[in-house]
Amino acid sequence: MEKKLLGIVIVVFLCSSAAMALDPLGLPVAGLEQGQFSAGLDYAYSEIDLELDGKYSYYNYGWGYGDTVKDKFKIRATQMHKAYLNLGYGIMNNWEAFLRLGGATMYGKDGPRDTDYGYNWLNERVYDGDAGFSIGFGTKVTLWEDTKLKVGGLFQASWAQVDLDVDYEGVAYEWPTSTLVAWDVPTDGEMDFWEMQIAIGATYELSPKFTLYGGPFWYYFTGDYDFKGSGIYDVFDDGGPGWSYMDLKGSYDVENDSCFGGYLGTQIDVTDNVTCNAECQLTGDAVALGTNLTWRF
Repeated sequence: MEKKLLGIVIVVFLCSSAAMALDPLGLPVAGLEQGQFSAGLDYAYSEIDLELDGKYSYYNYGWGYGDTVKDKFKIRATQMHKAYLNLGYGIMNNWEAFLRLGGATMYGKDGPRDTDYGYNWLNERVYDGDAGFSIGFGTKVTLWEDTKLKVGGLFQASWAQVDLDVDYEGVAYEWPTSTLVAWDVPTDGEMDFWEMQIAIGATYELSPKFTLYGGPFWYYFTGDYDFKGSGIYDVFDDGGPGWSYMDLKGSYDVENDSCFGGYLGTQIDVTDNVTCNAECQLTGDAVALGTNLTWRF
């Protein structure tokens, strides 16, 4: 029975195609006694559509001209991997706090798309981020408990920073000069973002070594993305030099609509002091997976 329920949780995740960038929640109640410590490993995989709203500036040295353009676009199905070392401490028998230290990576695509600047077509851009630093913290409180049933709540937040090296490539038929141009500008960028979750839920002990847990949660995401770089600007028609260098830089707010969802998970006691969790988190159009292995001492 225990293996079957754990398998259902894992299968639900594997059959899902979209997900939010969510950290693992774990049990929504305190699991440490007063003065007790814990150490564990957390892992999360997710996908998210990121909405970027800001502006970019460019300057073409050959033409002696530049401009600042408002811009808004979406990085589709951004894949994120997060891994943490989780350290916990029991403040009271019904209250614990934890700290997460680890790293994050991301991968996503934008385009091709049209813009409002002339007749402008941007090629598909690939955002392949190097592993960056991530830190998180949170707290859990047991509000009510019976023999096998417990009810509680948790709050958690995390911050991550990822380096993004992206090539900005495109072609444009510029008006009113009727000039066909193309550019290739490699950029160095950095994206950092905050995530926050508030959840309530219940746990039920199905057997001495197997616990089922779940409940509703609220999720919030915000961040920013900055980049700069220089590259080649080619001209294929009359109206300017054959080629030149162009500077490019931009700054964007990164957003995803806050939303409500639910989570369902299982915890297995591997030994008296070691537990293993697997869980799914769902919103109206998304699913994510979180897992952890924890040692209490």
